[in-house]
Amino acid sequence: MIRRGNRGWALVLAGLVAAAAPVAAPAAEPTDRCSGELLPGGTVNTPDPVRSGPASPLPASWDAGPRSLPRRVSLRGATATYNRLYEFALADGDLFARRRGSEERWRRAPLPDCLEGRLRGISADDDEMVGLDRDRNVYTMDNALKHPRLWNWSKRWGPPVWNGDGFALPANTKAWTWSVISPAEDGTWTDPAGNRYPVGEYKVSHIWGLRGGGRRLTFWDPWLPRDNSYEMCGPHDGRFRSVNLSASGSRVFVIGRRGDMFTRLYDFDISGHDPVFFTYSYEDQRGGGDGSPIQLPAEPWTRQPKIDGRITSAISVEKRGRDAVHATLRVEGRRRGRTGYWQRDVAAPRERGWSFHRTGGPLEGEPLRNPSGNTSRRGLGPSEDMRFVMRGGGTRAVIDDFNAYCSPARIEIREDGRVRRVTLHHVDGLRQVERARGLDDEPRQQYGALEWPSGRIEEGLQVLATRDEVKIPALGWSFERRR
Repeated sequence: MIRRGNRGWALVLAGLVAAAAPVAAPAAEPTDRCSGELLPGGTVNTPDPVRSGPASPLPASWDAGPRSLPRRVSLRGATATYNRLYEFALADGDLFARRRGSEERWRRAPLPDCLEGRLRGISADDDEMVGLDRDRNVYTMDNALKHPRLWNWSKRWGPPVWNGDGFALPANTKAWTWSVISPAEDGTWTDPAGNRYPVGEYKVSHIWGLRGGGRRLTFWDPWLPRDNSYEMCGPHDGRFRSVNLSASGSRVFVIGRRGDMFTRLYDFDISGHDPVFFTYSYEDQRGGGDGSPIQLPAEPWTRQPKIDGRITSAISVEKRGRDAVHATLRVEGRRRGRTGYWQRDVAAPRERGWSFHRTGGPLEGEPLRNPSGNTSRRGLGPSEDMRFVMRGGGTRAVIDDFNAYCSPARIEIREDGRVRRVTLHHVDGLRQVERARGLDDEPRQQYGALEWPSGRIEEGLQVLATRDEVKIPALGWSFERRR
């Protein structure tokens, strides 16, 4: 979520909460030892515009790690991960670290008393790392690119402005990963029009989770409500079944059971969810130059070329360079009897394919069938599209494919013997109060735009959607659900 000045943000977001909920709920009391020890706790969410480096040696006074820790960390996974400067791994619930790419001995990193021996999952990106305990409670380690003695932990999560009293991932989360884009490491996003737009001073940090049988891509932002209501539409209009995901620098990477892979640059700020603080436009911004309104719709999914070889479900993406253009994709696999990983740059031409890098290490992922060619439409899940109809005054309009998370929707308007086909773009709005996933009886506020057959684009529209009705108040349009 947006990251400007903290004081201004607190006032604006407090206003959003007040507008949505006349009586604010009291903050929850700490319910466990870590709540007492790590709330508020830590330096996370403190602006830091200076790029870190080089990596510092871990203190020799820290205990050496067991010999069972990995010889190298080639992929960012749930028990071993890395950022630009350091590698991290878990053993018996404790955290171990060393400088990235070194042959140094692993060292046991000190943890808060309440976390010792309790970490079950980790994911690092940029200057932050998230850890989960056995109950999936979320803990954040800050300064992950700085001197190891500066590493520190917090349990804070949620409104206001990352000062809430904590959050736990839902139990039905199949896979998860941590993604951070920052002004220090990345500088800017590059939007679909090729223009650059500066990342806010407070970064954009998301946990991405794979849910709903691999079809749902939920994201949790520490500034947003502690619910499961925000999602990105998956490949093939949310019907593709992913078996794993990885994310870095707002670049999301998924893989299916038959080896089909997709990538997409997406986060709350770059993708249109935040017009209160950012300027967006569905008008063509190509040639507008850096600082132009952010081009919408957001970058679509890119289907990556198939790998000609044996692979597993273990995948990884690592941002590289500035401006959110390049990232390294890796897929665990085997070639000519040797284990290792396949690698390519996300921006490389398709014809460059993948190169194999041998490691000799054990394979961690689930072996995947990997037939040649595009098999991504095989075994698609059911669609969540809904049909809505508007009648009156000689006009009949039909939306056949409205989906809370997948935009655009198509509207066919029949009026005075004419048929017009209009495109309705819509994205979830900024909110600070919790709500359920998808559509229910509570109107879901979205930001919309209409693209007319003439090419005219009508922006700045509010869309209110429930399971029974879709309204565009500015136009007086009201569509009723038809099953």
